[in-house]
Amino acid sequence: MMTPKLRTRLRLFCASLMMSGTAFAWTAPVQAEELTVYGAMAKDHFAELIAVFQAKEPDLKINQLLDSNGPIIARLLAEEANPRADIILGAAVPGLVMLEERGMLEPYAPEGLDQIKDRFRDRRSDPPNWVGTDAWASAVCFNTAEGERLGVAAPQSWQDLTKPEYKGMITMPNPNSSATGLLAIVGWAEIFGEEGAWEYMDALHENVSQYVHSGSKPCRMAAAGEAVIGISYPAPGVKAINDGVPLSVIIPEEGVGSEVEGVAIVKGARNPDAARRLADFAASQEGHEIHNKYYALVGRKGVSNPVPNYPEGEEAALVDVDFYWVAENRDRILAEWQERYGRKDEPK
Repeated sequence: MMTPKLRTRLRLFCASLMMSGTAFAWTAPVQAEELTVYGAMAKDHFAELIAVFQAKEPDLKINQLLDSNGPIIARLLAEEANPRADIILGAAVPGLVMLEERGMLEPYAPEGLDQIKDRFRDRRSDPPNWVGTDAWASAVCFNTAEGERLGVAAPQSWQDLTKPEYKGMITMPNPNSSATGLLAIVGWAEIFGEEGAWEYMDALHENVSQYVHSGSKPCRMAAAGEAVIGISYPAPGVKAINDGVPLSVIIPEEGVGSEVEGVAIVKGARNPDAARRLADFAASQEGHEIHNKYYALVGRKGVSNPVPNYPEGEEAALVDVDFYWVAENRDRILAEWQERYGRKDEPK
């Protein structure tokens, strides 16, 4: 208990502080602004884009989660009631459409939207629910050294891949794990019709050694000599060629399915301002110059630097893809695919 004498001394001390103008102010520590990014881009592409953005935002704490498209979309759906991501970077558009139709995206028009090509943005909403950054098409990676050793020629068409001479030589992404696998199937459905696509995949399955869980891995396996042929997309194969690997990247003559990678803000994002700034950067000229290092087809008008050793004729070979049809039929297609072919899956 405080004595009267001590109480008097305390009053005098406080009075002297007030007279001298001295005061104490207690303030809570300032928390750094954060941004949580879920990414489904290729690793190098994602890393460079985030690094350049981080240099512009040195005080922003960026939390990153990078995975293949399938797991990223599945995680977002699982977190629907309590979103943890602020922004999705590089997810395939059919997955974004699925989220859009569940009301999980926040429409936003990034700066410079008028410079984005029509096929690279959501045209059903203004402002758009998603904006594309880049596009890629299906392609075949062929290890020329292994082909010569085994006495097989490079395939020129999808139908070539069903020839008995390629038995056990082909790898492909599982479409349940990778958007690259799904876009190949969608392309075959456009080329052969849906029933014809299943017949084609039945024949192709006889020559497939393994279905892997990454879109780029079949090309990387072909580059490493772990497979002769990888059904993938051009970028990882082109990188391998530029690194001196004996590989060729082939655009099959029947045409190819294509996919657009998009950026979208999550509805209910905890850090919407930072998410909008990253969306602006991804849509910017500088952002697209980064995208163009990894993909020949990018969303912004006027950005089209040639990529060394990139296969010619990709854009002309693109078949029309209805992303909304893909989103509507995705679960049905994936379930049937897994039932038919899943026994050759790579272990997770």
